[in-house]
Amino acid sequence: MNRLKVSGFIYGLLLVGFLPGCKKDFFVNENTIAITSKPTAYKLNLPKSFPPMKIPASNPLTNEGVALGKKLFYDPLLSSNNKQACGSCHQQNVSFVDSAVKFSKGVTGVLGGRNSMPIYNVGYAKAWFWDGRAKTLEEQVFHPITSQNEMNQDLEVLIDELNNSDEYKKMYTAAFGQGEITFDKTTKAIAQFMRTIIAYTPKPLDTSKLNASEKRGLLVFIDEKKGDCFHCHELGNFMTNYKFSNNGLNLNSINDPGLYAVTRNPEDLGKFKVPALINIKYTAPYMHDGRFKTLREVIDFYDTGFHFHPQTNYYLDPNLKKHFDNSTNKPTPRTWTEQDKQDIINFINGLVDESVNTNQIYSK
Repeated sequence: MNRLKVSGFIYGLLLVGFLPGCKKDFFVNENTIAITSKPTAYKLNLPKSFPPMKIPASNPLTNEGVALGKKLFYDPLLSSNNKQACGSCHQQNVSFVDSAVKFSKGVTGVLGGRNSMPIYNVGYAKAWFWDGRAKTLEEQVFHPITSQNEMNQDLEVLIDELNNSDEYKKMYTAAFGQGEITFDKTTKAIAQFMRTIIAYTPKPLDTSKLNASEKRGLLVFIDEKKGDCFHCHELGNFMTNYKFSNNGLNLNSINDPGLYAVTRNPEDLGKFKVPALINIKYTAPYMHDGRFKTLREVIDFYDTGFHFHPQTNYYLDPNLKKHFDNSTNKPTPRTWTEQDKQDIINFINGLVDESVNTNQIYSK
């Protein structure tokens, strides 16, 4: 049996099952049983205008849990070939998306079917993935790790690999107390790290931060006869309403049903998650299928390119449907000018938080 330091004997008996801090030097040597303590509550620094983030009681934020989650997020051990990590398709330097590609390539070489999403402010979402298939952030973590088209990992193999690491054993104990390493703990740790990634820009509500073109672009953004963007991309902290919408990408929504594939509610046919606009200058290509390479293509689509069909695309968002001419069966061109379009692009491109791309607390 390992020998305890005399001075720590009583505390060791009282605190078995809790955890040490994250300091590596806490573990004096291999022949010493560490005195353990409860994990330290993580201080989530939110901008003053942000509402409190709802953290599940079953997975509170702790310094040790976030540190473990970050290590796991960047560790290719989570993939079946030990070559691909979460951070491979969510790269920090481009706001945690897969740089400039429509679809990410999984460990088997197969391309996925959805454009990678940025993962800042995800703690405020109500459902996850483009089609809302995950109801918790912890559940969201499960899918890419196990998906055959992504990391393709066998969970039993993963747990064995994690248990073979002395460093991970110490970190899991620090984050969750004494006990076995489990996949439930793994998803909780990664979700903790993801909740700490915060993006914020004051520009949407503070016009003093806007240049002349951006100010004009904001007016176009909220003009219901021009951009008419604010219904879904609500002006404020997040630049999204975190809802799902059918924006007329396809004439026949059943070919790409989105939220309907999850809920089987006909009203959800063709609905996809409304993305946030913060740092969107870094996250091209756009839409869930990455079909548009530039914001100008997106603007032109909302002008004259979206689809509506009363039988196959009935649940088009009403804020788009009002711009559709049933007599011609085409969108009605809006009243914006070329200058309006450039100004709204400048406004959207100005909604940036560079710290998301550079802050070392999010880095590998």
